[in-house]
Amino acid sequence: MSAPGGHEFDHLVVARGPAVRIRRKVRGDAEDDYRWRTNPENARYDGEAVLQQTFDEFLQQVESDLAFGAPEMEFFAITDEVGRHIGNVMYYHADSYLGEAEFGLTLGEDADRDRGIGTQAAILFMRFVWQNYPFRRVYLHTLAWNERAIACFRRAGFDEATRLMRNGEPFVRMEARREWWLLWDGEGRFARHG
Repeated sequence: MSAPGGHEFDHLVVARGPAVRIRRKVRGDAEDDYRWRTNPENARYDGEAVLQQTFDEFLQQVESDLAFGAPEMEFFAITDEVGRHIGNVMYYHADSYLGEAEFGLTLGEDADRDRGIGTQAAILFMRFVWQNYPFRRVYLHTLAWNERAIACFRRAGFDEATRLMRNGEPFVRMEARREWWLLWDGEGRFARHG
């Protein structure tokens, strides 16, 4: 039960912005996640194959991840200001020796794209990451043809590091380094977006 004027999962929120919230994942997110991961258009943006599992198999994996997790990854839900689940943000491939992790972000519906939501979610999540994890560098890979995503990640403090091929597709690797990102944030570089 939520507090008056609040939302059901307010206690799970780790970061808040004007238009989005980042909260810990719950079992109820699985239906949206499954729909998005079995959508060919979303798979194309992620550079992945369409998910082939049944919903029951997918739900079993979600429940296991929620119960046991893994030290090298953590997934969060992106919600809008009224609590509607609109996407996901995560870190994975965390390496404590190298002090780095890979970043991922997805918005599930076309209606939520091109509104600045991805930029705001990325900035909020990066603030949360720098405050709560010992990473010195966070990197991502996005498809080279996805100019919208590249622009979003630039606005969120990621710089292009290199280009590479993966499964026959061209990708851009982008990175954010803790000291530079926090300096830019302190100077107000992200104030407009997050």
